[in-house]
Amino acid sequence: MSKAINKLRIASLLPSTTDICISLGLHKHVVGITHECDFDPSTYSMLTVRDANLSSSLSTDNQPTTKPPSTLTVSHIDIHTSSQAEIDDAVKNSVHNGLSLYNLNDTALTDAKPSVILTQSLCDVCAVAKDEVDTEVACNFRPGQCKVISLEPESLEEVVDTFVTVGETCGVPERGEELKAKFWSDVTKVKEAVTLSSKRLEGNHQPRIMFLEWLDPPYDAGHWIPDMFEWSGCTSSLDSSQKPTRKSVRILWEQLYDCDPDVVLIGCCGFDLKRNMMDSIQAMDKLKPLRAFREGRIYAADGNLFFARPGPALREGIAILARCAYDDEDVVREALDELSFLPKEGNGWAQVHFPAKAKKQSIPDVEDLVTGDTFFEFHQEACEANEDFYVDPTTGYNVFTEVAHKKRGKCCGSGCRHCPYNHVNLKDKTMIQQPAFLYEGTDNASGDAFISSLSSIPPNSHIKVLFFSGGKDSYLTIRKLVQQKLQSNGTDNFHLVLLTTYDFETKVIAHQDVNIDTVCRQARHLEIPLLGIPLHRSSGEEYLSRIEKGLDAVRSAIPDIKQLTLVFGDLHLEHIRQWREKELSKYSLEYPLWKVPYTELVDDLEASGVNIVVSASNQDGIGVGTTFSRTLWQDATKMGIDGFGEEGEFHSVAEVWTASKEQALGLKL
Repeated sequence: MSKAINKLRIASLLPSTTDICISLGLHKHVVGITHECDFDPSTYSMLTVRDANLSSSLSTDNQPTTKPPSTLTVSHIDIHTSSQAEIDDAVKNSVHNGLSLYNLNDTALTDAKPSVILTQSLCDVCAVAKDEVDTEVACNFRPGQCKVISLEPESLEEVVDTFVTVGETCGVPERGEELKAKFWSDVTKVKEAVTLSSKRLEGNHQPRIMFLEWLDPPYDAGHWIPDMFEWSGCTSSLDSSQKPTRKSVRILWEQLYDCDPDVVLIGCCGFDLKRNMMDSIQAMDKLKPLRAFREGRIYAADGNLFFARPGPALREGIAILARCAYDDEDVVREALDELSFLPKEGNGWAQVHFPAKAKKQSIPDVEDLVTGDTFFEFHQEACEANEDFYVDPTTGYNVFTEVAHKKRGKCCGSGCRHCPYNHVNLKDKTMIQQPAFLYEGTDNASGDAFISSLSSIPPNSHIKVLFFSGGKDSYLTIRKLVQQKLQSNGTDNFHLVLLTTYDFETKVIAHQDVNIDTVCRQARHLEIPLLGIPLHRSSGEEYLSRIEKGLDAVRSAIPDIKQLTLVFGDLHLEHIRQWREKELSKYSLEYPLWKVPYTELVDDLEASGVNIVVSASNQDGIGVGTTFSRTLWQDATKMGIDGFGEEGEFHSVAEVWTASKEQALGLKL
């Protein structure tokens, strides 16, 4: 054993290089890994040198430390709680603002004292930028103390060559060559198995496959995956003219329909089998037009492990591609199933079984959305200790604290969980994770000053914050406030702000079954500022704490508020009003519609000219999509239920855009 390997200390800044190190038997020398690495040599089942158990065959290496590797990176995006569209927007915002999605924990890196750092410069979306690594090394290490090796494979051949590069860098070149040879030997077995295909023998037909690296929006396969097609006996369903680059490119669903693939494999980057299966089912309506859908030839896989990482596990990825592509040929399927490295169906890949009818997700109460002892308390403790990040108890990922964001000094525009800047630089405001304004009003808003943009509200103003669900009751409350304002002849001077709470994961408002996008549309039409408060199911933060943060956002946006009044659209439920007055007693509260006769409310709805539609219902006689009218109110009463659904029998959405702003608001007496 050379002195060089005895002193070897590896910082692996890529999950793929961590895999390579384990495959080369260097796991005992790994002192630092990323937050995405699933580092567990004892359960590692991928390709390894010497074709033997790691613990027995590699025990002769000197062990520099008995500690588990330190986590050296932090991500600004929690992919486990974000939709694919949200992640895509965050990536675009980060690129636009010139900011990385990942950051090094420089203290942890320095403490790890690596002699070799393995990184890449191929894709800043996938890992810490190499420039940041070079800067940290220059600032914190002596010249020659640490070697930085950047891997940039684009093809499958270049990926396999990195096994040799890492082996040579770490003083075990023979292991790198051995791993390379074994990889090619094993994938050749896959190619030999698919040559048994009767279709190929008859007409040299290869299954046409569409590999989707992302679903919302759709992206095709890039870099080394097209090479994996060749080794698995497949061909891309996209014409070469539609694929001018090796990189993954965004495609339109219409392009996917036109190319009519025989097989679709969904292996979205960064997601395991469970997540890709779930997202595939959610995308069912988009996938339905495909012949592959009708023929049951849509599959999902662990895209994170077997396709996105340029490492030894691409061997399994090639076998999975072949297994899915030739699932309809018994002789090929049997030959592939005999390969020891092909994961069993359900363990890394599976056919997607779509439900006959998508189940409707239940919408819990707003006060029930934020429950459990989870990340809220962890974040509080980290902030009190002045720490830059904490470990999410659900995902195991490092998450930046508010302390770390304040050190940065500005909003990065990525929709961070603990952004203290009200997400000011976030373009897609529906991605907010902290309370922030989704719509700030229009500076040239017409009509009474009651309808004002945030920027035009003067200091020392009276602000009324209406808890707004988008339904008929809260909409009628706006009209009632306008009436009071107009009738006061200038004695009741206030400015109105809407406040809406919604489930962060689904973007749906509790009970109403209305998406926050719809409420944003209402606010824009009425030109009333709208504050959004996303509620996290896994936060552990209490509902009232979130409300208080939302009101703090109002105070931050409007200077020197003279009076802050909370307004509710409650009609007559005493227990709801009692709860509000107990929990929000430090504020002035108003209930403009309290015990107003239903006949008067129906009259006002008809005068508004706005179409009111049932958005959720548990009554057989009142269907979703039904227009709420005087007749429906009367029929509901005859059914023995509250005519306005005040007991939760049904809920509604006010389509305020069906009337002019002036008519919808009732700005003229």
